[in-house]
Amino acid sequence: MGSGSEAVSHYEVLGVSVLATAAEIKSAYRRLVKYHHPDSLLAKKDRAAAERIRQINAAYAVLKDPQARREYDRQLRSNYAPPRPQPTGSPSETVSQEAIAREAWIRQVYTPLNRVLGPLLSSLRPQLNALAADPFDPDLLEAFGLYLEECTQKLTQAQQIFRRLPNPSSLGGVASRLYYALNHLEDALEELSYFPLNFDDRHLHTGQELFRRAEGLRREAMDTYAQSSP
Repeated sequence: MGSGSEAVSHYEVLGVSVLATAAEIKSAYRRLVKYHHPDSLLAKKDRAAAERIRQINAAYAVLKDPQARREYDRQLRSNYAPPRPQPTGSPSETVSQEAIAREAWIRQVYTPLNRVLGPLLSSLRPQLNALAADPFDPDLLEAFGLYLEECTQKLTQAQQIFRRLPNPSSLGGVASRLYYALNHLEDALEELSYFPLNFDDRHLHTGQELFRRAEGLRREAMDTYAQSSP
């Protein structure tokens, strides 16, 4: 761990509390490795994936070992001493750290991600209505292709936003729904891109259904967030 107040702790890297159990740390590590693996859907286009994996592995290597974790915790207490001394691991300290992580994730991930996803998920219906006038018209097909390219760019932006920070534990349900919403959206755009190749309406129907599921998951994420608000 580097010195200085700006350093990110191993707990923050894994998105767990300083009081997390060994099982919670292991579960968070497995989830993050699977999500940030270079072969995963959301990591394919992200050049920072290798560095993120390195940080996750480094954090887990310390926190999984009881003796190494105890030594690391002593370093944390030395480097990040609170202005007013409190018993290590007190409830007020834990709440404060969770509140800070929560506020940062909402500001840097949740809010900007919804600003991108909202208009994107509501954009398909007008495009399908326009294409329905004549699915074989070259101009309409070209416009539809340009629309899909624009959607892909916005999806990449949304994926990058989502991966800015690990979610705090109190917003795990929100993050998981947004994660699957992004997966459905990526699958939908791939499905829709096949239509100009063979003019099979099933691609349009499947793509539309995946858009619908993605929007449903986004709304579930918003409801879960509202219910989790302090």
